[in-house]
Amino acid sequence: MTTHSKTSWAATRLPCLGSLCATFNTKNRAPDAPYVQAFPFLITVAAAFLTLSGIVLAVYYNPWHAFDSVQFIDRDVNNGWLIRAYHATGTTLIFGLTYWYLFRAMLSRSYRAPGEFVWLLSVKLLVVLLLTGWLGYVLTGGAAGYWSLFNASNAALSLGGLPGAVGTWFFGGPAAVGGTLTQTGGGTLARLEVFHGLLAASVLLLLWLIHASRKTISAPVTSQRAVAFYPYYVAQYFAALAVFAFIFVLLAFYAPHLGTSHFNNIPADSLAVPVGAGVPWYLAPAAGLVGVFASATLSIIAGIAAVAVLYALPWLDRSGINGATGKVYGFFIRLLALDIIGLGIAANTHCSSSAILAGVFTAWYFFHFLVITPVVTALEAE
Repeated sequence: MTTHSKTSWAATRLPCLGSLCATFNTKNRAPDAPYVQAFPFLITVAAAFLTLSGIVLAVYYNPWHAFDSVQFIDRDVNNGWLIRAYHATGTTLIFGLTYWYLFRAMLSRSYRAPGEFVWLLSVKLLVVLLLTGWLGYVLTGGAAGYWSLFNASNAALSLGGLPGAVGTWFFGGPAAVGGTLTQTGGGTLARLEVFHGLLAASVLLLLWLIHASRKTISAPVTSQRAVAFYPYYVAQYFAALAVFAFIFVLLAFYAPHLGTSHFNNIPADSLAVPVGAGVPWYLAPAAGLVGVFASATLSIIAGIAAVAVLYALPWLDRSGINGATGKVYGFFIRLLALDIIGLGIAANTHCSSSAILAGVFTAWYFFHFLVITPVVTALEAE
């Protein structure tokens, strides 16, 4: 039986397989797509890999003895250190790919109509990834993660009304995180472990929605140069995946915990606050932005506002649907990327001027979206 006849036989009994084969073989795609178009695919691969490795780690994880169980995975479980290194490396790469994907979307202005919904889903993906990454960071039971959880829970529980009730439900109340992680903090970590798994599953759902939305808004190419998904895009994705795997292996074996605080390698102590403990690099910009404000209420408002301006970007851009991508606006986008990098560096730099720098970078972040974006895009559209 030939391959075509096997496919036809299966397609008559499973209609979705026939439509899938037709999608793969229809020549309606651009032949000159850049390799960065494979980034959503690579993000999906990284998310699936993180989910599988996270399931393996969850088998041996004990929230009531978080730090000891992590050490047990590293030292006593067969190849446990390798699985944990893979999980940490996957976290680094998925955030790196997501940040680059959003930066390129802003630079190319793909957030404009009809791509607003894809942009909103992409921003939501970033928010869910940040929360998922933070939960994974505190679940290790290290000193830096413990005090990050302690400060976040105290800030949430200090709020009144509905936000305070949500904080109590999420963290379990002040008694749940008031002591050491091996005593009274296990209940909170057990709850956060469940949220970590649920958010990881929602990442895969958001990636599927982004893929479906991108496919809907992309105009089919009807020229004679159009190519099919197979074999052109399959080969392109395979090449991108090979480069991704090479970088993944290098980081997994030589720098698995790149950009994380070394204080997270020592057990938490409720009586000793580590001086100079920072957050992982992928959480640093968000931590620097909300850490500018001393009040818990203002910090939460600043975090919500930072996400809100990202959501509003398609409508803050005044260039219109067919507006050209101007060089001046492109310069400010690159300047924004440097501003976010500086915000992350300031968050993990503990000196007298770091707080001032974080405040300046935070002010520029909002100034870029609320002033520069509408003004510059409107001027370039004329």
